[in-house]
Formats: sequence, structure tokens, C-alpha cells
Amino acid sequence: MNWYKIRQIRIGAIALCSAALVQFTVSANSGEPSLRLNSIGGVRVGNIEYRTSETAPDAKLERAILRDHLTEYTPTDPENYVRYYYNRIDLNGDNQPEVVVYLVGSYVCGSGGCNALIYTTVGQDYQLLSKHTLVNPPILVTTQRTSGWKNLVFMVGGGGVTPGYRLMRFNGRSYPLNPSVQPAVRPNTTLTGIGLLSDTFASPGIKIKPR
Repeated sequence: MNWYKIRQIRIGAIALCSAALVQFTVSANSGEPSLRLNSIGGVRVGNIEYRTSETAPDAKLERAILRDHLTEYTPTDPENYVRYYYNRIDLNGDNQPEVVVYLVGSYVCGSGGCNALIYTTVGQDYQLLSKHTLVNPPILVTTQRTSGWKNLVFMVGGGGVTPGYRLMRFNGRSYPLNPSVQPAVRPNTTLTGIGLLSDTFASPGIKIKPR
């Protein structure tokens, strides 16, 4: 299956399962924000700075993804390679950016979304902080903190999950795996912060070759 078909499938899934959550705008220019959060369930959307994913391949990051997540990844056709999108952002105030990664492909996606990873930098390598399932971009980084780490907001929808926003708090070791079972963002809350990976599905991402 080629990239265009994968993108069309994922766009269709977003449109059918999460239309109330995300405004999808196809841009003629790759690298421009195409996903924006919508108000839903009494949760309002305020001032959000949307960031597009980085476009430069990161070989160390790819090795870390293969090591920590794609351990049984054996596609033979390059058209079936998983693609990744990523942003760097400091989540714990140590002036060292973490790396938020979103993966797209048959190995990592389902009807409720795709997988995401968050890495910290340790020396010259990446160390996995947390894994996430059922993720739909953009991922919102808020200014509020728990245990010194910024709270995240993930949107959920599809796969039988009621569409809405979920609050992802750091538990002292990592962020939770499954956003669909985390606390819902309360009605009358106004979402603000930084929206990561906002060009997903409008740009091709970066292919990860198997080992």
C-alpha cells in the first residue's frame, strides 16, 4: 500500500471517528499546520501555537524506535515501511528537549489511532520515557505540570471510544500508556499551549527501514 493510500485511510478514519475533534485542512505546501483542535463536549479551544514536525531524518532516533518499539518489524516492500513524525520540546524544564514521536503504518495504527513515543536524551543516545496507544495528533503540551513535567492533552475517538480530550499527567516515571482510560478534560476548560505534529497526514513523514 503506497503512502497516498495510507494517508487516505487515516484521513478517512479521522473524518469518521474524530470529526468533532479535529479540523483537517489539506495544504498545498508540506510543512504547514493541517490539523487543529476543535471544541467538543464543552471543552473550548483557546490560544494554541501549532508546530509542524521536523523533516530531517534522525538515524539515532530511528535506531531507538526499532530497539524499543518495532521489535518485530519486517516489511519487505518500502511502501509498507512505518513512517514517523517528531517534534522536540522541553517537557520538564531542564533545558534539554524531549522528543515526541508519532508513528503511522499498518504495524502501529488501528481504528482508534496510532502509536506515539516520548524520548529523553541521555548522553549521545535516546532513552524511552513513555509509549502511547490510540493517539490522534496534534498532541497538546500545556503549561500546567505534574511532578515537574508538563501535562499533555490527547484527543481520543474511534474504535468504540467516545470522542473527547484526555488529560495525560506524568506519574513520576512516565506518562500513561492508553489515553482513552485517562481523566477527561472537564467541560468549560479552555485548551491552550503548544500543538505538536500538526502537519501529520498532510506531509509524507520519514520512512523507517527495518534492520
